[in-house]
Amino acid sequence: MRRNKEKNPEYWINMGYSLTTEGKDEQAKKYYKKALELDPKNLTALVNLAKGVNVEDLEDSKKYLLQAIEINSSLVEAWINLGVVYGLEKDSEKEMECFNKAIMLDPSRPDAWHNRGRAYKDRGLFTIAIHDYEEALRLKPDRIGTLYEKAYTHTRLNEFEEADKCYDKILQMDPLHVDSISDKGAILCIKGRYREALQFFDKALKIDNRSARTLRNKAKALRALGQSRTAKKCILEANKIEPGSNYKTWL
Repeated sequence: MRRNKEKNPEYWINMGYSLTTEGKDEQAKKYYKKALELDPKNLTALVNLAKGVNVEDLEDSKKYLLQAIEINSSLVEAWINLGVVYGLEKDSEKEMECFNKAIMLDPSRPDAWHNRGRAYKDRGLFTIAIHDYEEALRLKPDRIGTLYEKAYTHTRLNEFEEADKCYDKILQMDPLHVDSISDKGAILCIKGRYREALQFFDKALKIDNRSARTLRNKAKALRALGQSRTAKKCILEANKIEPGSNYKTWL
């Protein structure tokens, strides 16, 4: 019975899925490759082999996705993932082409809008990026990653009240979202409200005391309050966690 199952590519794909849910992506890929040996045109195997992209694997990921698109040019998942690969390769033109194609094929996919928004953000086109984030959130209002990207993009436009609203929505869903807590403190610093900001940084550090970014934000607030000695301790701790980073924060 098992031998018969092993001749079915779906058996190996399901084995791969089970490992993927456990975060064992590299092991899962072995099973997807086995499925592909049995069925070289298996789209599920091709797309999953391209997921969990590492910089070292970009060429392989691109090969699998282009193969999937050659088999089915309407496969939205493949276009989105291919856009991500091109983004990692810093090929912004091809990256944008892929996300545009995905949205054209299926405008109901929030991940397509999210990824195109991030591509616009990376180009410095912040207003257009926010439009795409809003479309992604219209389709999936509880998408924390999109809310966080939108908040950050608002800060680049000095739209701090709008950013704060996004952070508040995130914290309603995930009260322990460290980056949102820290960023709310950073916004208070920009407004000159350093003592209030310290409360947010301390709260964030209680959740994650290894957040180098939060430690640097806290150090900058302490320096603004004239507490240079305590600020230096924060910087030294941050440098232990994340060596070599330039000391510059507040978003």
